[in-house]
Amino acid sequence: MSRAHTIAILANFPAWLYTDKLPRFSGHYAVWLVALHEAFGQQDEFDIHWITLSKDTKAPLRFDSHGQHIHVLPRISRTVGQFTFYMHDRRQVAAELHRIGPDMVHSWGTEDCYGLCAKDFKGRKLHSVQGALRAYMQRARFPRFMHIQSWYEPGVWKAFRHMTAESPWAADRVREICPQSKPYIWEYAVEQRFFDAPRTITDNPLCLYSGADSHVKNVDTLIAAFSRPELSHVTLRLAGVDPVGRPDLPPNIIALGRVGRDEMARLLSEAWALVHMSLADTGPTIAKEARVVGLPVIISDECGSTQHVEEGKSGFILAPHDVQGLVKSVLAVTKDKETAHAMGAHGHGECRRALSAETMVDKLIQIYHTVLAD
Repeated sequence: MSRAHTIAILANFPAWLYTDKLPRFSGHYAVWLVALHEAFGQQDEFDIHWITLSKDTKAPLRFDSHGQHIHVLPRISRTVGQFTFYMHDRRQVAAELHRIGPDMVHSWGTEDCYGLCAKDFKGRKLHSVQGALRAYMQRARFPRFMHIQSWYEPGVWKAFRHMTAESPWAADRVREICPQSKPYIWEYAVEQRFFDAPRTITDNPLCLYSGADSHVKNVDTLIAAFSRPELSHVTLRLAGVDPVGRPDLPPNIIALGRVGRDEMARLLSEAWALVHMSLADTGPTIAKEARVVGLPVIISDECGSTQHVEEGKSGFILAPHDVQGLVKSVLAVTKDKETAHAMGAHGHGECRRALSAETMVDKLIQIYHTVLAD
């Protein structure tokens, strides 16, 4: 019997979820990596090693979880790293890869140095797009750190023969920089808690937004629409939006602040629809979670998750700043409970199959075999 291939995954992996030797983290993290990690526990074709960097450890921390090996390496400030081409972090990762001796390296995202680390590797490699930074900079305002970080993106993407993108929108952004590229469309799965969430729609019309209160997420358009008299009877919950930063909202718009993952599942269960009008987004994950729970989704055409929305049947797809279109769409979805249920049910089974951990792992295993055979 041949040995299992060794795969090293370089990513901002939330290792703190699986050990008490790292402090807990209350902010946003890559929930799709959690779904992938736990689903990988059901396969035995590959020996999986996760490599991640953390300022919360002074020495390498190695442990096993779900039949996989976790390697947490100490890092310096990301700001220092950014202006030194991440050389310290790249050396750390290169040494760990030499120690492991993988048959293939799989890196995630250009928001950090993991794509650069994989670029250095002299062997088979695969890169998965998280954010499309150059496209984000063109469409929205971002802090200086992200502008500088986006400079690394073209060089990383051009270094890979094999790439994955979670949506056709993300694949189009890859081809803008790498015209000859043919990225695999590979969906990032939704966590199991959203598959298990019951549908407990509220008596009165209620829409939900979840995400950061940043320019790219375009929360102002949501507020403008739901401030109109026509939508005064529809509540809008803004998960992830700090009420302190939005002190003058009308009574039907409620900023919830930071929300935990279990609470998010409950909020989705209660909502009549999800609204998300990003100016640029390779996902968003929340739209996928909404479709898995069974919500209709009103989303901008600059979001990758539009492939899970059938216009007029399971939601609506609009230009990001189309306030009047958003008002009309919300009125259509919240006409009555039966309409909200029926639109959420349209294509629901297909979405659940496409966004399951099993589908994600099966497709990734196929991609791994393709890369290894190249």
